[in-house]
Amino acid sequence: MSLEDLRPGMRLGIGMHNREGHVLLGPGVSLTSRYIARLRELGCSAVWIDDEDTRDIPYERILTDTTRMAASEEIQNTFAMAAREAPAFRGTSAREIVSAVEGRRTQQKFESAPSTGRLLAQVDTVVGEVLDRPVLTGLNSIRSHDTYIFDHSLDVMTTATVIGKLLGYDRGTLRKLAVGSLLHDIGKIFVDDAILRKAGRYTEEEAQRVRDHCVLGYLFVRDSLRLGVLAAHMAYQHHERQDGTGYPRGLTGTNRIVHGLEIHVPGHINPLAEIVAIADFHDARSSNRPHRPASPPDQVWRMIRDRAGTHLNREMVELFLSVLPPYPVGTRVAVTSGRWQGHLGVVARFDRHAMTRPVIRILSDQTGRRLEPFEIDLTRDEATIAGAGSLKEALV
Repeated sequence: MSLEDLRPGMRLGIGMHNREGHVLLGPGVSLTSRYIARLRELGCSAVWIDDEDTRDIPYERILTDTTRMAASEEIQNTFAMAAREAPAFRGTSAREIVSAVEGRRTQQKFESAPSTGRLLAQVDTVVGEVLDRPVLTGLNSIRSHDTYIFDHSLDVMTTATVIGKLLGYDRGTLRKLAVGSLLHDIGKIFVDDAILRKAGRYTEEEAQRVRDHCVLGYLFVRDSLRLGVLAAHMAYQHHERQDGTGYPRGLTGTNRIVHGLEIHVPGHINPLAEIVAIADFHDARSSNRPHRPASPPDQVWRMIRDRAGTHLNREMVELFLSVLPPYPVGTRVAVTSGRWQGHLGVVARFDRHAMTRPVIRILSDQTGRRLEPFEIDLTRDEATIAGAGSLKEALV
């Protein structure tokens, strides 16, 4: 449920954690005005509420809580290890940072770093859980600004791995994809936090600083973390576009699903980086950012579809959208036509073969008055739905 719709006395169905993994509010906690205000300060966009009308609708996501917590911890450790070097470089030119990252002194600091090994172990666990998951019901996690960078990295890795699974990649290739997608934004440790958190438009100098994160991430993953050329190129190329208008090199794509991932084609985007671009766009648009709020899932679905061919690989997008529900289970929706026009409800379930026509549990009428819950099946009913106005999804 969107924070705008929270009221004192509502009970949390899923607990909230901070970046260290400590519980801020546990499941079953009765919300107070103070708690709601604190969630708003933390930048939360939505929470999962436990109530009798929707208690039987499961909160589902790809990864278990145990895996999410363990993976998030190792992501934080890796970023923290890298960030210890970053302050010395911030404020210097990109050329000076490149020289330092490529230098032997920096590389020695990360040789045999135990946190890298632990991170790779968590990557294996994530890949295993994605392979074991038969149904895709929702991808994004409930998060706050406090945990954004780590949740973003983890959710991009999860989504990219799902796409790789759909493409039929073997486990070894999925592992390479997972590592590169997890670290795709690590170059941002060299960008001042004030720039990354800026709500207004960037100056040209600030915009260039942000664009530099692709080159710096590439060098850092390749030369300091030494995690391979493929992982490095995912950091390098995830902002390239199919039509050549992306950065940093203006590479182009084929809009096709291709194999032979080890083969470098000059001037073209690596297929794994094309996957990361889709996953990064999906997660970024689904999340609150300093300069804009999160978009409802049906809008994100359409944004991805509309950018296929120009920004994102068309055939990969078609495959991804074929299993991505525009209205995940738990999404707040409004009926926009038919007998129940104006009524509000939540997505209770859907058929994988008719994801745009889910089963809706109606909870209130046009005036917001609570009704005794009942369900309509849009595969049989002519009604249409949309994300419920400014209401954010109940399952983020």
